[in-house]
Amino acid sequence: MYNEETLDFSTIKKELEKHCGSKIAKELASQLEPMDEREVIQEALDEMVEAIRSLQMEIEQPLGGTRDIRESCKKSRKDIVLTRENLWDILITIGAYKRMTKFFRQKYMEYPLLSLWVQDMPNHDRIENRLKRVFDEKGELLDTASPKLASLRNTITKTRERIKNDIQAILHDKDNQKYFQEALITQRNNRYVIPVKQEYRQYFDGLIHDKSATGQTLYIEPMRLVNLNNDLQEAILGEEQEVLRIYKELSGLVKASSNDLMDACEKVSHVEFVYGKAALAITMKASPAVLSPNREVKLMKARHPLIPANIVVPTDITLGMDYRILLITGSNTGGKTVSLKTLGLLSLMNQSGLCIPAEPGSMLPIFHNIYADIGDEQSIEASLSTFSAHMTQVISIIKHVGPNDLVLLDELGSGTDPEEGSALAVAILDYFRKKGALMMVSTHYNELKNYAYHTEGIENGHVEFDERTLRPTYRLHIGVAGSSHALSIAARLGLPKDIVKDAAEYKSKFANNEMEEVLSDLNEQLRRASDRERALKKELDEARRMRGQLEREKKQFNEKRKTMMTKAQEEAENMKRSIRVEGEQIIKQLKSQFSETNTKKRQDAINAARKGISGVQVPQAPLDDERKELTANDIKVNQVVYVTTLRSLGTVLSINGKRVNVDINGLTATVKLNELRSTTREEGNKLERDQKRPQPKERKRSGMAVLRQQQASTEINILGQTVDEAVVSVGRFIDQALLAGIGQVRIIHGKGTGALRDGVHQYLRTLPQVRHFETAGYDEGGAGATNVVLK
Repeated sequence: MYNEETLDFSTIKKELEKHCGSKIAKELASQLEPMDEREVIQEALDEMVEAIRSLQMEIEQPLGGTRDIRESCKKSRKDIVLTRENLWDILITIGAYKRMTKFFRQKYMEYPLLSLWVQDMPNHDRIENRLKRVFDEKGELLDTASPKLASLRNTITKTRERIKNDIQAILHDKDNQKYFQEALITQRNNRYVIPVKQEYRQYFDGLIHDKSATGQTLYIEPMRLVNLNNDLQEAILGEEQEVLRIYKELSGLVKASSNDLMDACEKVSHVEFVYGKAALAITMKASPAVLSPNREVKLMKARHPLIPANIVVPTDITLGMDYRILLITGSNTGGKTVSLKTLGLLSLMNQSGLCIPAEPGSMLPIFHNIYADIGDEQSIEASLSTFSAHMTQVISIIKHVGPNDLVLLDELGSGTDPEEGSALAVAILDYFRKKGALMMVSTHYNELKNYAYHTEGIENGHVEFDERTLRPTYRLHIGVAGSSHALSIAARLGLPKDIVKDAAEYKSKFANNEMEEVLSDLNEQLRRASDRERALKKELDEARRMRGQLEREKKQFNEKRKTMMTKAQEEAENMKRSIRVEGEQIIKQLKSQFSETNTKKRQDAINAARKGISGVQVPQAPLDDERKELTANDIKVNQVVYVTTLRSLGTVLSINGKRVNVDINGLTATVKLNELRSTTREEGNKLERDQKRPQPKERKRSGMAVLRQQQASTEINILGQTVDEAVVSVGRFIDQALLAGIGQVRIIHGKGTGALRDGVHQYLRTLPQVRHFETAGYDEGGAGATNVVLK
């Protein structure tokens, strides 16, 4: 039980109608009623949340194009021939049904509840294809709708052309021109005629069909056109009969599919209605309430949806936890009635499957009934005073109220003697308290405030009043009663100061004056605490904003730093590589200059030069997350590690002293122990997921290719081999590295006489797969090894 007008729910339904696109969806909005089954309400809210997400995320929505085809389906069942407009509406609507069905079948995972409404949508291809063969894109009947219609329309066109040609010949005949009032072609009774002057009637042979209002002009059908006009009329009648036959045939198709069409109409209209609710929610900046299992009301920043957003003051309302009855006091026009209506209206909206204008997480129970006595209900016709009208409403509520109901009473006990009214109000409150219903009541009586302070299950609250500006702030505070501030408001409205002063003196003599002063002091303290809270919240929000901004700037700085260091490292590596090449050339020249007797001195100079080149410091790019260098004790088989030289994550396969075999994307690479760094847990989990993910199909490779990939290494030792043997080994080694996707390798050839090294270098210069090569660094074997970079 509830009153739509009292709680403004009828206005909400009218707003909802505006957001619904189709006629049937608007009807569903006008028929919307609150529900009391938890599962049904929750499903309605969940459907609306999906529609909100669709409106916010999807570029194209599955809406639009539907027409109300219910009446056409009903007519077809009675064998009434449908009009062109009826049939065209059905064709357009079937197309809209198909678009919606296609959308939700593709988006089933994103919108499962809405998809259920169209998953069993009947197939209308047969009737749609037939209608498409009959109508063009503008809904006009095509000439090709039937062979007979095409023939008749062709006859009509040709006959009209012949008639017009004959009339033009008559009109342009010099002997006839004096007979005509004006040289134009017109029609009377669907027959082509010529306007002829009255005085020349006897000179012009033909049938009179009409005359002008003055009688000076006669509309005559020339005798030579009679047969052609007869042929035209016969063809037009034939066309009308054929069109009627086609529409009758199509109406029969609609009749055969009427049940499926009506079923589809109901399902699609429901989806359109849900999207209308979602559009209203977005407009109101509303969110779905949590359905409370324990009759608890917790509204956060709730707003009355019909008060403009730039005026409404959000309010917090709690009820049903520590207390079941909330008694609101405060000044007139301070927002007490708005608070009552906000709770009642939002409860109705929630139980109707609508979002409510409140913060996410707000909670509302499901009420069996919502009773409201709000506003001035004085009835002149029934000879009832304001007090009598209110009492009549309250008595009716008392007769029907139950523990699962919500009761909203405005100015309880007002309109009569204050002492009797307050006593009656206390008794009524006590009755409702024992019944167990949730209540929100507004009053000015101090006796009720005192009663609430001393009675379990009832809590005081008040709407804030600013003593400095003498204006209400409309904020609801729970826990402290408020004053009416009648004298302050009267003074602000213009009551003479002398009267206000006298009233204040009289008030000081009343018994309740001390309580009023205490309440005023408490409210002033509460106002100051609220101001401090708002200031602190503002500072906290600003601090959070600045912290977020600093975090973003820090991240951008680290990324920029990493990019710059990586670029600097690449440039330094290139420079070091050039120095090595030049150094080797200088060393070669030094060898030729030193005598054989000075071998030790020569070798010391060469070693010193190479050591100096190797000691060139290259800036290192920052390691992700400051990766820790790993020792032999830190590494285990199957551990995920980061290989610095290859800049990749890999899994440890085996450990051989200072050499470690690592699996990188299915490839086995042999790297040095000091090239390994630690990884994060997230990187390890990601690598594991990537390895489990199905790989795209590739062309089947030979067993030899797979074997080469599995056995690929980043290093080869050719010590003791001749140049010819080394060339074969190095060639095979580089081929395996290329197949495995390895970009850099090392060839260990030893120092010796340098012949083996020179022979390998000479061979490397002939390979197009080699980007460049250089003598290894001092810590990598110096002149006894060569680093090769592959393309």
